[in-house]
Amino acid sequence: MKHTTALLILVNLLIISSRLWAMTESDFDPFNSYRWNRKNVSAGNSRIDKEPWFEWWYYKVVLPETKKSFYFVYGVVNPWDHTTTMKGTRSYVGMGDFGQNKIMEAHYPISEFNSSYESTYVSVAGNIATDKHITGKISEGDGITAVWDITFKNKWTFNAEGGLTGRMVTNIEWYPAQADAQCSGVIESDGITYKFQDAPCYQDRNWGTSFPSWWTWIVSNHFEGHPETALAIGGGKPKVIGAPSPYEGVSVGLRHLGKVYEFSPFKFNNVKVNVSFGKWEVVGKNSRNKIEISAFAPKEQFMDLQFMTPEGEIFHDYETLTGHVTVKLYEKTGLIFGSWKLMTTLESNFAGIEYGSHEQSGFSQVFHGVKKLQ
Repeated sequence: MKHTTALLILVNLLIISSRLWAMTESDFDPFNSYRWNRKNVSAGNSRIDKEPWFEWWYYKVVLPETKKSFYFVYGVVNPWDHTTTMKGTRSYVGMGDFGQNKIMEAHYPISEFNSSYESTYVSVAGNIATDKHITGKISEGDGITAVWDITFKNKWTFNAEGGLTGRMVTNIEWYPAQADAQCSGVIESDGITYKFQDAPCYQDRNWGTSFPSWWTWIVSNHFEGHPETALAIGGGKPKVIGAPSPYEGVSVGLRHLGKVYEFSPFKFNNVKVNVSFGKWEVVGKNSRNKIEISAFAPKEQFMDLQFMTPEGEIFHDYETLTGHVTVKLYEKTGLIFGSWKLMTTLESNFAGIEYGSHEQSGFSQVFHGVKKLQ
């Protein structure tokens, strides 16, 4: 990681905000509820934030027995912009069926969006999402319809940014509210009905004022022989304190055999990431453990999820939910000068893998050997 003045600011804020987090934590998860204009609402004043803003709730469902996978997203862009002065202003619901290589998205006025500061609750034109239940329906002009009704049970929350979560130190925040979850329900997509029970699922949150130069993401909670193991990796190159910065990196969380292993630049750990030839490589070290992650999926398994920025620019997010990931976890044999001893090797063929960039050609270059991340 590169050490800059902005990173030193992060260090100081981490210490302060970790204390604030301990004092303000409540019965519900505030980072899984509405974030826009939150400070003004809490203060009880009449001010309204009118800067560019985006916010979404993302859910994924993987059905290992049939090798099918889906995502669902509920979001809002520029929630203050009732006169649509910015090109990206809207509320929306999206759904992706990876087996059919199909993406559907319905856009609505922001007046059709409603959310809560006190619970996980989102309503977009009657499509509802909470931390425990999501429902929705999307119809296209050709009559193709997607319908879903799914219940979620959270098993692990990974606070990837630690005490900095919610402080808007960077221009975009990522919070895996349900890094490991089980879900049951029904999905109707492209004329096919899928019913499932206790499938491996996931839910996270993103919010901010602008998109990063790039982001990347690797998650899985379906490892061979280890049903309780879950992995969550995310990060990129955001702006820091509202300005361009050389800072870039990812946070890594692994829950295995009841213990959480964390490797994060926010905790001064050494974490390196690289994507080349379509392979995601991540290495993280802390004082006691080292982790090595290698993830891969063929180019044809990825879909291009196109997120629109508040200004109306398209951000290309290339994603699959059935990639392969290998995780090697090591433990240091001595306190200072010990060597690394391999503790376990974990494998999954149901890994979510993605790479997002403003450049549509960026992903193609990755698969032709051009290194994008360092």
